[in-house]
Amino acid sequence: MGNELPRVLPRMVPEGRVPLAAFEGTAYECGEQFAQFTLENYPGYRRRLDEVCMWESRMTPTARKLIEKHAPHVPDVIRGLVDTCGPPEKPAPGGGTWGCTSFGLSGKVTLDGHPISGGTRDVHREKAFQHIVLRMRIKDAPTILVHTYPGDILGLMGFWSTGMSIFSNALYSREESKTGLTSAQWAFVALAGSSAEAAAELAEEHGLQASGNCLVSDPEGCSMSVEFNGGGVSIVPAKGGIATHANHPEGPKTAPFEAVEFLELMRADDLEDSRIRMHGLWSRFYTERGRLSAPKVMQLLADHTHFPTGVCSHMHGGNTEYGTTAAIVAEPTRGLIHVTRGNPCCNWPTTYEM
Repeated sequence: MGNELPRVLPRMVPEGRVPLAAFEGTAYECGEQFAQFTLENYPGYRRRLDEVCMWESRMTPTARKLIEKHAPHVPDVIRGLVDTCGPPEKPAPGGGTWGCTSFGLSGKVTLDGHPISGGTRDVHREKAFQHIVLRMRIKDAPTILVHTYPGDILGLMGFWSTGMSIFSNALYSREESKTGLTSAQWAFVALAGSSAEAAAELAEEHGLQASGNCLVSDPEGCSMSVEFNGGGVSIVPAKGGIATHANHPEGPKTAPFEAVEFLELMRADDLEDSRIRMHGLWSRFYTERGRLSAPKVMQLLADHTHFPTGVCSHMHGGNTEYGTTAAIVAEPTRGLIHVTRGNPCCNWPTTYEM
């Protein structure tokens, strides 16, 4: 990058662990319990609850039909949340800009033959204190185990007991899609399924609103990235059983819409950093194929080749208040998720079981 970058930076997030929010019962009861947990433990933090309150207004007949068929428990969870938290206090703010890195590994390249997926969550350091691991053991429905925020049952970083996982990224794009399913509507159907290919086909058939990337993996170890922006939906497949993604679009429909200039905090070199993260992580995984275990993968997420930027980020957009606030390594077929609070280079992971 340049000699002006610091060789050492203070610890961005103090040592500690991400708290577990665990609930059991019917779908409605789990929603009630999660809303109560959020209101009691995070007073004043209603952003995700207020977003959930907008769920019904964003439903189209197509989305409703898909969710009722594939994930009928989801509306009951949301109803429990909304009935408990009450109407939104103010319009839900935008999601902001962030930079994350995601991956999916086939069992063919891991040490024990189990697929591994995961990623890093790169946002403002204060968000680290709002991170939780959510476990919902829902009666007559899949169990949820995700890294998320209070009030958000999706998280887009974790997996369900179906063995399906999704790890999402922002996609630096100059234009968003205005039609199709929301990423949440699509993800609920995808996570309730059993195939990454079926999830990708669903996105291509119906389209996805806004812009972003979701790296989806299935219990057979198939992974692929689903990119979406103003150009449409592009599928970026794994190579050699390894899928990685960062924040720039690479698909034929989405890549022409690449841009950072209009985004808050973004600079042109953030696109280069995204390419370094995506392709550099793939190369490190490829070098270690056959030896990739959860601890080894977490070690690779702590890579400092391009410090203070890179996969283990201590600076984003030239701002040391932004960086890696969590690293997540999931073993969906084993029902395990390993999570750090803050950078994986200086914080031990905690393991949570489904």
